[in-house]
Amino acid sequence: MSALSEIDAAIDRLDDSLRSEGLPGLEPPADLRALDEVAEAVAPYELPAELRRFWERVDAERVEVCTFPRLGGPASALALRVGLREYGAPPILLPVDYASHCYGVVELGSKWSEGGTILEWDLDALPLVSRSIADRIIVLAELVSEGLFERGDGYVALDHRAEQEKRLARLVASGPHPVYGDLRAIPHELEAWPTHWLVASGIDLRDREPLGATHTIAELIAAAGGGVVTGRIHGEVIRLVGTAQETLVVVDDGTAVIDVSCPAGTSSWGPVHRRRFEFEVTIAGPVEAPPDLDALHAAISQQALAGNLEAAQAAAERLARELQEHRPAAVATDVRPLD
Repeated sequence: MSALSEIDAAIDRLDDSLRSEGLPGLEPPADLRALDEVAEAVAPYELPAELRRFWERVDAERVEVCTFPRLGGPASALALRVGLREYGAPPILLPVDYASHCYGVVELGSKWSEGGTILEWDLDALPLVSRSIADRIIVLAELVSEGLFERGDGYVALDHRAEQEKRLARLVASGPHPVYGDLRAIPHELEAWPTHWLVASGIDLRDREPLGATHTIAELIAAAGGGVVTGRIHGEVIRLVGTAQETLVVVDDGTAVIDVSCPAGTSSWGPVHRRRFEFEVTIAGPVEAPPDLDALHAAISQQALAGNLEAAQAAAERLARELQEHRPAAVATDVRPLD
């Protein structure tokens, strides 16, 4: 059976299951413009053929079956895509659902595979959900047919435990995945990513290898007294504040501390609080003391815990203002992990 035949059969099966239980059946979308927009947005990758067929036949936002991840519609995928990319996900993954800091994603078609695998993009690990869109829909149809759901006001909540058991059983029964083999989850660390994810993201694992320190922090600060200086330092990140534009860290190597600006996109490997890194940095001139992030954070926490929300907000605004006005001592051009 072809992929399109399988997805058509799965859609019909879910529709029959819903209607047999007295629930609203599946309906076609009124407008396909969002489908064309998402297909254009993911280029040079392609929408899996079965995902495109599902969106052509089903208005996903009107399906009342609720579980995670659900197959949201193309407009939702476009909106979610921005947030997922900020998490550092490879562009070969398209989000179709989001809940509690976790995305449901579908792998796009590429030179490596036809795509269609569904995973969860969580903060800790990336479990496989189903091998294909059709498999996912069949599991939902079985749960509905077996009455493993509760009716709510305008929705149907599937039995979560039963859904987890069924999706795992179907994964096991389908045998080794053509791309992921027998993996049931992919570790979040970049060095554990599949090769094609790394290639799609433009990441080379060789770029994480330290090159060696050229200075201690104290030596680099002293050298900066005479003007612009560059070098590599090793140290522990003892403070970290991040925004969409940059991450500001305070680094300690036992000889001195220095605050380092890491503009967005500087490195795929960090920095991370309480971890050791090699920073390749440039210092423009004499170094001032780092900002007192502890005191600023303490003021926010103290006011928030006391219930003084306006004062906590004012303290947060003061922190943001001071960080914006502060000129970091050093700017990183590369960051490599040491731990």
